[in-house]
Amino acid sequence: MAILIDKLIAENLITQEQLSDAKDKQVGAKKPVIDLLVDMGFLKEEELMRVSSEVFGMPVKKLENEQIDPAAVKLVPYETAKRHGVLPLRQDDGKLVIATSNPQDVIALDDIRIITRMPVESVLSTRGEISKAIEESYQSDETLYDLLKNIVDDTKVEVISEKVQGDTHADMGDLRVDNSPVVRLVNLILGDALKARASDIHIEPQEEFTEVRYRIDGDLKNIMKIPNKLHPGVVVRIKIMTDLKISETRKSQDGRARISIGGNKADLRASVIPTFYGEKIVLRILDTKEAQHGLDNIGFTSGELGIFLSEIERPQGMVLVTGPTGSGKTSTLYAALSRIKNETKNIVTIEDPIEYLVDGINQIQVNPLKDVTFATGLRSILRQDPNVILVGEIRDKDTADIAFRASLTGHLVFSTLHTNNSVATITRLKDIGLETYLISSSIILVIAQRLIKVICPHCKEKYLPDVKMTDKFSTYIDKYNITEFYHGAGCEKCGYSGFMGRTAIFEMLKFNEKIKAMIIEGAVEDAVFKEAREAGMRPLAEAGMEKVAEGLVTLEEIAKVADVQVEEDKVPEEAPAEKEEEVPEEEKRDKMRVLIADDEPDIRLVLKKRLEQAGYEVISAKDGKEEVEMAVKKKPDLIITDIMMPEMDGFEATKALRSSLETAVIPIIMLTAKQDKNSELEGIDAGADDYITKPFDKDKLLARVKMLLRRRER
Repeated sequence: MAILIDKLIAENLITQEQLSDAKDKQVGAKKPVIDLLVDMGFLKEEELMRVSSEVFGMPVKKLENEQIDPAAVKLVPYETAKRHGVLPLRQDDGKLVIATSNPQDVIALDDIRIITRMPVESVLSTRGEISKAIEESYQSDETLYDLLKNIVDDTKVEVISEKVQGDTHADMGDLRVDNSPVVRLVNLILGDALKARASDIHIEPQEEFTEVRYRIDGDLKNIMKIPNKLHPGVVVRIKIMTDLKISETRKSQDGRARISIGGNKADLRASVIPTFYGEKIVLRILDTKEAQHGLDNIGFTSGELGIFLSEIERPQGMVLVTGPTGSGKTSTLYAALSRIKNETKNIVTIEDPIEYLVDGINQIQVNPLKDVTFATGLRSILRQDPNVILVGEIRDKDTADIAFRASLTGHLVFSTLHTNNSVATITRLKDIGLETYLISSSIILVIAQRLIKVICPHCKEKYLPDVKMTDKFSTYIDKYNITEFYHGAGCEKCGYSGFMGRTAIFEMLKFNEKIKAMIIEGAVEDAVFKEAREAGMRPLAEAGMEKVAEGLVTLEEIAKVADVQVEEDKVPEEAPAEKEEEVPEEEKRDKMRVLIADDEPDIRLVLKKRLEQAGYEVISAKDGKEEVEMAVKKKPDLIITDIMMPEMDGFEATKALRSSLETAVIPIIMLTAKQDKNSELEGIDAGADDYITKPFDKDKLLARVKMLLRRRER
């Protein structure tokens, strides 16, 4: 290597000062000096290859003309090939032939000899060609390599049972191996989603990348972008896990899997649909612990719980839970079944799909291809001597007729409907074609419910809501004497959203004799609603306002799901959200964004001025805690952080950023006055991409910023 560097200096291709700069950066970058000279723009790769060819006496090979043997590629792990910048090409007379840009890299050659137990022969090629060929041969990507390199996650994901339908392509064999890059990526996404309390994972192919989003507390959140060329591998891996046909790419498919994440079991429900840019996947994460939630902790007040228990303990009748998709209807019904199940009762369900598998309950999956529909399944269930029946959803007259008649003949029946409120259930059943006498004589309770986000207890604080909001709910604010309002400021524990978890609010319609008579007489919804209010029913808005009074939820969350009607004798309409949807941070800018974290205002000012002159958008944080918060909220393209800061130092902040997929791929430069080698190594171990000491050369810092951003763009 020394001969090559001397030759480069002799031909005036690099200077001693440039060589010193590259050596200063070498420990932080974990790269050979020659590679850094190219990365930092001091040396052109074409000139490097010309001189290398002369020094080593080897011609430069074009890899596009080489026959790359997949069997040879499999001999060397992806991480090793990437770390050393080498590509196995073929086996020749018992030797492994590799492409390298540095034939004198003794450490790389020794590593490969030890791994493969074969002698190694080198051919010379450019680093750019080798890097491109590595990604193509291993079906991976530099961004993925950086991600896997940065994240230290001991979470182990295991598929409890793994089957494959259809033809499996020969090159998909690596997608069964735990250390395959794509398998590790999918495992990271699953583990990270569970840690983030996500209920769903959306993997959406787009024109230039694949977006990964989580649904957390009911809202979707952008987490990361992965290169499009990785998308097919991710899809195949998930299909393998969820027992779907790998070769089928033009039809929708649904599958399931049971996995263990860090020792905790969870069910995955997969939905795959073909879109213009590829197959879109939604994974529903069904934590088996959620199925064990009892009626005491899903949101019922003591009064509501008393009403609900008295009705579900009856020997017969119909209990309906209504609301839009995702309002928690199934969870409420599972909690009810778990409450009443015992050895004296035969409980049977028919569902589409089965959300959770519950011990002690017989569950049937709807399967139209096998002629198992809600109606046919319900007929079969009635021949099984059931005490309690759960019908996943009433969608048609046939199902409704069988279910309602069953509730009159000694069976307790639970089911769901999609209506905006409890009173609208009556109209919906009439529209389906059900007779009014069946409706009035069968139903014992209708519950309309919604899920609302709960204020994070770790960052809860008082605030003043918008005047329009307090005016809208003034009737209930006065009724419950609400004088203080709370919201979440946002903290690390809640992902800076201000919310942690959700609770339910309920509107409970009991069928008394007067309401039953009104239904038979064909009374309009408003008249039934007025009678129900007089009988003690609380609308959703009022139920929500009680939780506002308790300091559990915000006014804004109630406004999203429940409307307030000025005239109390009219049915409230579905409430539209008044708040305009925020534009995601990444869609608001046309410049690369750099976050500076330093407790010295002068340093922040100097860096801000220089970076803005270079065309970057700059945001600032005064300590490590604010740095992590800004990184999550503002999504910078690069972070420059000090080490010695209050609240949270740079090491802790870097570790926190590397622990989440949402921030793990952001390049981090540590800029600090700590010049000792131990601090530099600690910074690199924490996940920093570069380490620069103060005082610093502003132009050199800018060059390193550009280098890291170029690498991220690739």
